[in-house]
Amino acid sequence: MLQAGTDAPLTGEKKLAAILNSVWEAVITVGIDHRIASFNRAAERMVGISAADALGKDCRTILRAHFGPAQSDCPMGDITDGGKPRTEVNGTLVRTDGRIIPVSASWGFLEDEPGHILGFVVSFRSFDEIERLVEERRSRSPFREIVGKTERLKEIFELVDVVKETDSTVLIMGESGTGKGLFARAIHDHSPRREGPFVKVNCAALTETLLESELFGHVRGAFTGAVSDKVGRFEAANGGTIFLDEIGEISPAVQVKLLHVLQDHAFQRVGSSKTMKADVRVIAATNRDLKSAMREGRFREDLFYRLHVIPITVPPLRERKEDIPMLVDHILKSLRKRGLDRVRSVSPEAMRCLMDYRWPGNVRELENVLERGVVCARGPVLSCDALAEEVRELCRGPHRAVAPAQQIHVAETGSAPGGAGADEDEKQKLVRILDSCRWNRGEAASALGVDRTTLWRRMKRYGLS
Repeated sequence: MLQAGTDAPLTGEKKLAAILNSVWEAVITVGIDHRIASFNRAAERMVGISAADALGKDCRTILRAHFGPAQSDCPMGDITDGGKPRTEVNGTLVRTDGRIIPVSASWGFLEDEPGHILGFVVSFRSFDEIERLVEERRSRSPFREIVGKTERLKEIFELVDVVKETDSTVLIMGESGTGKGLFARAIHDHSPRREGPFVKVNCAALTETLLESELFGHVRGAFTGAVSDKVGRFEAANGGTIFLDEIGEISPAVQVKLLHVLQDHAFQRVGSSKTMKADVRVIAATNRDLKSAMREGRFREDLFYRLHVIPITVPPLRERKEDIPMLVDHILKSLRKRGLDRVRSVSPEAMRCLMDYRWPGNVRELENVLERGVVCARGPVLSCDALAEEVRELCRGPHRAVAPAQQIHVAETGSAPGGAGADEDEKQKLVRILDSCRWNRGEAASALGVDRTTLWRRMKRYGLS
């Protein structure tokens, strides 16, 4: 990338270079012949190659990326084959050292005044950098544990912001594993009660008698085993928030007592006639269809409408798949904090499987699959072989073939594009990837997105076998 001088006035080209070098996004411009025309400093850091080594090279040998089965693996290939400009397309990028990083990319045309296409521009944002910026915001935000940027999530954040100063009851609905508890905690942290206690009750984990005692407390002798007075969860949550998880599982008798608490903010301990006040905000959550339960007589209609003041529906993971690369990166970082630090990235093929799977268990299942994968992985790159069987099946489906952009762009026979110089470049890239995988062919093949036979042929071609 050309650098701006300090003594002479900036030329147009130097001004552009100065501007591009000042932004944190990787910005790369390419001619219609696919040769790289500019490569800013952020691109050097992200791709792992200097501008001097990238300029003039075919972008398809430098930018080895994957953007899902609906997209071409090369942004420039997509747009030159009749594709349209795109913004914020999530995928992965293979660095020159073999490390695979999740990215968000945008690409479009470079045109002159009459509208003739002169070339193309692509910009990449690394999720590592995005995560760093997000972490700064999360440190000041109650949504710091919720990863995602889809419109559905933004709508929930906006709703919480609108009602943050109220004590209105919130009912969070959604499938198991979607993170309803994280949203409940975020609502509490966003409210004026944030300094007070946040008390969680899993209503499905206790029998009717025990649940009533847990919620409201009991006095000594109230029932067999009640050898002393006990403070209930409502009493413990005084001044804060009580989170009633799996609210759809409570019995009709407990539903009646809970309705009285919501109406009068008062309750009695089990076995006592003394009325106690409860200054709490109630947040409830369920994976049940409470309206169907009402029609069937299993859930009180008056209680439902007491809970349904501010309804929030958390979308399942299959409806926000564009968040999966960010979630994968976030979960891997969390696992590393627990000491499971073998895996540093996910292979393009494995990411494709994760994106294509429907995730009936939602984010919780994704966490479990990744933890299993990290434990079973044989190297720093998580491949399909380490994924759970139900997810791994997708790797054997129609997307099994790896697109050329995932591979080192060298023909199996004949010369590489660009002659001997390009040949040497590809050899060095292959050596770097093998070094990063400690010359384990299985791991290197996974990192490249090719099978072991293809890798062996390439190693033989360059005298590395």
